[in-house]
Amino acid sequence: MPEQILVVDDERDMRLLLRYQLEQEGYAISEASDGKAALRVLRECSPGLVITDVRMPFMSGLELLHEVKQALPATEVIVATGYAEVETAIECMRAGAFDLIRKPFDIHEMYSCVARALDRYRLNVSTDLVRASQAFFSTNELERLPQAIVEGSQSLLAADAVVLLMLDVQGRLQVAHERGVASEAEGYLLRELGEKVVQALSIDRTPALVAPGLEDRRLGPNRELGLGMGASLILYPLAVGERVLGVLGLLRRESARMFGKKDLDRTAVLSSHIVLALENGRLACQLAASERLATLGQVAAGIGHEINNPAAYVLSNLGFIRDQLAALRRGAQVDLDELEQAVLDAREGAHRISDIVRDMRSLARTDDEDGGWFDLNEAIRSALRIARIETTQRADVQAQLAEGLLVRGSPGPVSQVFVNLLVNAAQAIAEGAGRRGEIRVTTRREADLAVIEVSDTGPGIPSELLPRLFQPFFTTKGSTGTGLGLSISRNIVRRLGGEIAVRSVPGDGTVFTVSLPARPLAEG
Repeated sequence: MPEQILVVDDERDMRLLLRYQLEQEGYAISEASDGKAALRVLRECSPGLVITDVRMPFMSGLELLHEVKQALPATEVIVATGYAEVETAIECMRAGAFDLIRKPFDIHEMYSCVARALDRYRLNVSTDLVRASQAFFSTNELERLPQAIVEGSQSLLAADAVVLLMLDVQGRLQVAHERGVASEAEGYLLRELGEKVVQALSIDRTPALVAPGLEDRRLGPNRELGLGMGASLILYPLAVGERVLGVLGLLRRESARMFGKKDLDRTAVLSSHIVLALENGRLACQLAASERLATLGQVAAGIGHEINNPAAYVLSNLGFIRDQLAALRRGAQVDLDELEQAVLDAREGAHRISDIVRDMRSLARTDDEDGGWFDLNEAIRSALRIARIETTQRADVQAQLAEGLLVRGSPGPVSQVFVNLLVNAAQAIAEGAGRRGEIRVTTRREADLAVIEVSDTGPGIPSELLPRLFQPFFTTKGSTGTGLGLSISRNIVRRLGGEIAVRSVPGDGTVFTVSLPARPLAEG
C-alpha cells in the first residue's frame, strides 16, 4: 500500500500543488483546509506523515502538531511556513516536528524531506514492534508473559485500555491480564465482546474493528454495545491453527484517536508475535518439567549407589539381629549392647534411605513455589546429598552454611537450582587438567537477603560467553547438554524475588551467586 500523507493548508492552490507532486511520487494524499478538518481526516486514515502550514484559521500548525503527536506518536510532521521566525522554528522542533521548510520551497528539497520523514516513521514503527516483541520473548516465564503482552500492546498501539483474554482448561474465557480498564462495567463489556468473537471463530476468524461509523455484525449495533461516544475497539483473536488461545482487546475512548485500518494491520503483526510468545511460553513450561526430570535422571545412577550403601548396611544389621534372636531362642548367651547397637545402626541406615527418597520427591515436585518460610539450609543440604556422587568423584566439597536463614517458597525448586549449580561445577572440574578440584558452598546474610555462593576451581568461562549463560538452549556441553538448566534456575530464583549472577576468570574458576529475600530478623 502507498504511504499515506496528509496535507494541511488553508491555501487551496498549495494543497493541489503538493497533492499533484507527491502523487507523482506514488504517495496516497489526503487534504484538509485547516487544523480541525485535519483532525477529522486523522481519525480516518492514520497517515505516516502530516505536512502542515503554520498560520491557519481555527487552529495553528503548532497546535495541530501537538494534537498529531498526542493521537499518533509515530506519525511525523513537516511544518511549512512563509514566516521564518526563529521562535516558531524552535517551538515546532521542541513539539516534535521532523523538519521546518520555508515557503516557497524547492520541490526536490520537499521530496527529500518527505522521503526522510517517512523513513523515520517506518523505522519508528518497526522499532516499537521489535521492542514489544523483545519484551514478549525475553519473558520466558509463562505467568509473567500476559503482563508483558498487555503492557507492550498498550504502548505500541497507544490504547487507553488493553485486556488479554485466555481460554482456561475448561474452555472458558478468563482475564489473563488487563491494564487501563476504567471500571468494572468496562472490563465486563470487553470480556463479553471477546466471548462473542471467540464463539464466532468457527465461522469467522477475522478480527473485529468497532468505531463510530463502523460496526461488526458479530457484536451487534454499536449503539447497543455500551461503548462511550467516540470510543473505538479492536478485538483480535489469537489462534494456532484450529486451536484458540484467546482474544486481545484494545480500547481507545476518544474519537480524536479512533482506531483505523492501519492500527488493525499493526495489531495483526503484533498478534502473530503474541501467539508465538504464548506458544514459546507453553513449551518453556513443558521443557522446565522435562529439565527437572532430566536432572533426576542425571543423578539417578548416583542416587542408586547412595541407596545401595545404606540398604546393604540395613540388611547386614538385620541379618545380625536375626542371628542373635535365633541364639536367644536356643538359650545361648547374647550381648544385648551389640544387639541394641545393631538395631540403632539399622535404623540409621533406614533414615538415610528415607532422606534420599524425600530429597528426590522434593526435587520432583512441581507445586506452587509461593509457600511459607522454610530453612534454606534444608534445600541446600538436600541438593548436596542428591548431587553427592557427581561432585565427590571429581572434587572435595566444602559447605559453610550460616544458620537462621529462612526464605519463602518451596524447598524442591530451590534444591533444583543448587543441584544444577553443583552438577555444573563438577562437570566443569572434570573438563580441567585432571587434577582434583574443589567446590565450595557458602551462605550468609546481607541485610534482608540470603546470599549463597557456589564456587569451583574449574577452568573458568570465557568472558564472551558469560552474557549468554542464562539464555535458553545455550550450552557449552555440546550434545550432552540441553542448555535449559541455568535458564530455568534463573526463572525459579526470580519467581522467588531473587537474582542469580555469575563471575568467572579463565583459569581461575567460576562463582555463581544466588540472592534470595530472607525473613527479616525482626520477625524471627
